[in-house]
Amino acid sequence: MKFKYSTLLVLAIATTLFSCKKNADPLPEPILSIPVGSVTVAVNAKYPFVASANGEINYTHEWQLDGKTVSNTNFYVFNPNSAGSYTLAYKATNATGVFTHTYKIEVPIPVVGVSPTSSKYISRIFEYLPAPGQFINEAPVGSLAQAQKLIGNTNNLLTLGAYGGYVIFGFDHSVVNQNGNDLAIYGNPIGGTTQWAEPGIVMVSQDKNGNGLPDDEWFELAGSEYNHPTTIKNYEITYTNPKGYANVTWTDNQGNSGAVEINNFHKHNYYPEFAPNQETLTFKGSLLRSTWGKVGSIFVNDAFSWGYTDSWSLGDDYQTNRYNGFDISWAVDQNGKKVDLKTIDFVKVYTGQNEKGNGLLGEISTEIKGATDLNIK
Repeated sequence: MKFKYSTLLVLAIATTLFSCKKNADPLPEPILSIPVGSVTVAVNAKYPFVASANGEINYTHEWQLDGKTVSNTNFYVFNPNSAGSYTLAYKATNATGVFTHTYKIEVPIPVVGVSPTSSKYISRIFEYLPAPGQFINEAPVGSLAQAQKLIGNTNNLLTLGAYGGYVIFGFDHSVVNQNGNDLAIYGNPIGGTTQWAEPGIVMVSQDKNGNGLPDDEWFELAGSEYNHPTTIKNYEITYTNPKGYANVTWTDNQGNSGAVEINNFHKHNYYPEFAPNQETLTFKGSLLRSTWGKVGSIFVNDAFSWGYTDSWSLGDDYQTNRYNGFDISWAVDQNGKKVDLKTIDFVKVYTGQNEKGNGLLGEISTEIKGATDLNIK
C-alpha cells in the first residue's frame, strides 16, 4: 500500500505539471501594423501604431514615448506638435514572457518651398516692439504702421530704438541655407573716416511646430564680436515709462543704470505708446560694446567687421552691396554651440548696443529698411 500511494502521488504531480504547461499562454507575438523600426511622420500628422493579438493570446500592452508611458491599450496614435527625433517603445507582457519592439521616429522641420511666384522680400511682419528712442511714436519711422511698410520692398525706414528694441519678420517661403550669405538686411549706415553705424544683432528661427508663428527656439547669427571678451551674453535691461516727455530710465542685470535721454528735436514720450506693457519693458540678448567716439569735432559710431546690420562693414563689402549679408551657417544656440539649420522661417533684428549718444544725435538705435532672400534673384 505504501508503494502504491507513493506512485499515485508522483503521477498526480506529474499530471498537474503537464496540464499547467499545456494550458499556459505562449509567448506574446503580436502582429504589428508597422513592423519596421524607422518611421518618418509630419508635424501635426496623426500616425497610428497598432499591435493586434496573434490568435487568442492574453497579454498586456504598454507604449512609451521617450521613456514616458502614453498608452496601455493595443494601439497608440502619435501626433507630434514639433519636429525632432522620438523613440517609441512597445511592450507586450504575459506570465510566459515579454515581447518588445522599438521605433525611431523622425519628424522633419516643416519647409515651405520656393515657387515661381515666391518673393525675395519680406512678406509678413510678426512683431514690432522697439525700445525707447527719439523717433519712437513718430509715424514716419517709429510706428506700427511704418513696420508694415517693410513688406515687399527695401525703401522704407524703421527704427528699433535703444538696446533690445526689435522687429520680427518672415518671407512667403522657407529660406534655404546655401553656400555663402543667404540673407540681405538693409539699413542706413554711413561709411568713410567718419562712420555712423548702429549695429543690430540678427537671430533666426525655424517653424518646428508648423503653426506659422515665431514661437520656437531662436538662434543668434554669430558675427565678428560674438566671442569678443567685451560682449556680454544673457544681458537684460528694463526701461521704465516716464509717462511723458522725460528721460527714460533703465537698469540692467550688470548692476548698471542710466537713461535714454530726451533732446530738443523730438518733444514727446520716447517710450513706445503701443507696447503691451505701459509700465516697464524688458529686453534680453547679447550686448555689444559701444563704439561711440569722435573724429576731430565729428561724433562717430564705428562699424564692426561683419555680421551685424545697419553697419558699414568692410567684411561684407557694404560699400558695394549696400546691405549687410548673413549666412545661416553662423547660427549658434543659447550656449554658443553651432547648430546645423537647413532652412529658417523667421528673422529677428534688435539693437545691439546700449549707447545714449548725445543731445545732438540721440541714442544709438538700429534702423532697418527691409530684407531679401539672396537665393532668389
